[in-house]
Amino acid sequence: MIQMIIQYEVKQNLLGQYREAMDKISAMLPDFEADMFSFSQSDQRNIFIESFYVPTEAHYHALKKMRLSRSHTVFGRLEDFVPGGLECIGFMAIKQKR
Repeated sequence: MIQMIIQYEVKQNLLGQYREAMDKISAMLPDFEADMFSFSQSDQRNIFIESFYVPTEAHYHALKKMRLSRSHTVFGRLEDFVPGGLECIGFMAIKQKR
């Protein structure tokens, strides 16, 4: 199992729209076998951190690729919310020992 952690800044003036987009994203993640989704705002500015688990490294890489796709109907919406666009999103994978 892989814990996927995603971190990015959100533009202050778009926080309300961002939260609406996150409702759609969190509802969609189980379709990709993602489990135990959470997201929180850091103490610093408007930094948000998502965390969830996927079953394999292949799931991590596939989901990362989709999350960076501007053409994806749901994930691509973050392009407008993140200063500098999707390429400014940070990803980390933590492999869980069994």
